[in-house]
Amino acid sequence: MMTSKENDISQSFCPVLGEEMSLLVQEAQETYLSSHDTSDLHRLALMYKALGDETRLKIIALLLIRDLCLCELVDGLDVPTSTMNHHLQVLVKGGVIQGRREGKFTIYQCQRDILSYLPFSGQIQKIDK
Repeated sequence: MMTSKENDISQSFCPVLGEEMSLLVQEAQETYLSSHDTSDLHRLALMYKALGDETRLKIIALLLIRDLCLCELVDGLDVPTSTMNHHLQVLVKGGVIQGRREGKFTIYQCQRDILSYLPFSGQIQKIDK
């Protein structure tokens, strides 16, 4: 529970509290989020999480040029296999890349429907594979 001093401080720094904040949250929900169900928002959050790391953006840039396996990505980016596995799992979970089995290897490729979300999407030329 806040003391009266903490309450005074929070009110002086936070002009939108209580009922006014509830109305603001409701307006945001109705205006921007009403067309998305919870699973859509969760999927978007996972995608943006996947895009929120420099190493993962480097992985995506490589995969935009060519489909690659784990060992090629490890060699190209000079990161430990365990670290690369983690990054690939986050990218797969976020729907940014997908893997396909070829013999004993998993080959990774970018999901083309996420290209417009990439920070360097303006530099991406039409890619035909």
